[in-house]
Amino acid sequence: MPKVCFVPIWYPLEQYATSRLRAKSVVELLRHDPRWEVELDYGEDADIAVIVQLCSDRNLEEINRNRDQVVVYDICDRFFATDSIFRTDEGVLHSQSRCLEIIDRADVLIAPTRQLKAELNARFPAKPCVYLPELVDYGAVPSPASPADSRRLVWFGHTTRGNFESVRWMIDHLVSAHGYQPVLVTTPNTLRRRYPAYADFCTAWSIDAVRSELAAAALCVVSHSPAEPFKSPNRFATAMTQGVPTLASGSPACDEILAAAGYPQFSVGTTLDVDRVLEFLADPARRSLYVADVQREIWQRHAPEVVRRAYVELFERILPDSDNY
Repeated sequence: MPKVCFVPIWYPLEQYATSRLRAKSVVELLRHDPRWEVELDYGEDADIAVIVQLCSDRNLEEINRNRDQVVVYDICDRFFATDSIFRTDEGVLHSQSRCLEIIDRADVLIAPTRQLKAELNARFPAKPCVYLPELVDYGAVPSPASPADSRRLVWFGHTTRGNFESVRWMIDHLVSAHGYQPVLVTTPNTLRRRYPAYADFCTAWSIDAVRSELAAAALCVVSHSPAEPFKSPNRFATAMTQGVPTLASGSPACDEILAAAGYPQFSVGTTLDVDRVLEFLADPARRSLYVADVQREIWQRHAPEVVRRAYVELFERILPDSDNY
C-alpha cells in the first residue's frame, strides 16, 4: 500500500487554516480510502511527502536527503514573490527563500486556486502544477439563508495579512450607511494594536466562535490583500455554506464562483456596488435563492468527495502503479 505523509509547519493544527484545511482535514478524508496509507508529519518511509505552505529546517534536510521520495509542494501563498519573517522553534524563517528552496526540490506543485496555478506555471514552467481545491472550513454544511433581521455583520480572519485592511471600506460603509453591527472574529490583542478603532467590535477567534457568529450573522464580508489576490476562497465558501449572504472583494477565486452561479454583482468594488447588493438582498426570496445557488456551485467544487477524488487522482498520476503496492 503506498504511503503519503502531509507535512504542515504550523501547530496547533486546528488554529491555522492552512494546517487544518490542507493537512489535517485531508488526512482525515483520505483515511477512508483503503488504497492509501496517510499520516500527518514527515515520514521518511512515505512514497509521497506533501509539504504544506512552508517547512522546517529539519524537514527540508529530510526531503533533500531522501531523493527517492516524491515531494508535492502545496503552495497557498505568494511567498515565492514576497518575503515574510516568521519565528519558529528553530529560529527565524524567511518565507521567500524557504519557499524557493522547497520549489527547487519539489517534483509537483499544487495550488488552491486556478489563478495561483497559472502564476506558478508562468514562473516555474519546469515544475508540473495542479489545481487542488480546499474543503469547506469550520465543518460548515449547506444551510438555509440567514435572516436579515439581526443586522450583524461578520468578518473573520487574520489582521496581519492584508485581509482586514482591504475590507475596512466595506465594513465602514455598511456601519455608517446601513446600520450594521460589525463582529470581527480575530485575535483581540493584534486587532487592538493595529486597528484600535475597531477593538470594541472584536470577538476572540476560535473555531466555535466563528461557527456561532456565522450562525447569528445577517451578512459577511471577505476580501484579499492586493499582495495576495490569488488565495483560496475558503472564508467565502465557509460563510456562504453556512447560509450567510457574503460580499467579496479583491478575490478572483470568489469572482469565479459568483460568476458561475450567476451572481457576479456580489463581487463588489465600490460603495455603490454594496448598496445595489443590499437592495437585492432585501427581498427574502432573492436572498434565499442567492444563497442556495452559490452553495450549489461551492459544493460542486469543494465538497469532501470532490476534494478526495482530486487528491487520489493526483497521487495515482504520481504513482501509476499504486494498485500494485
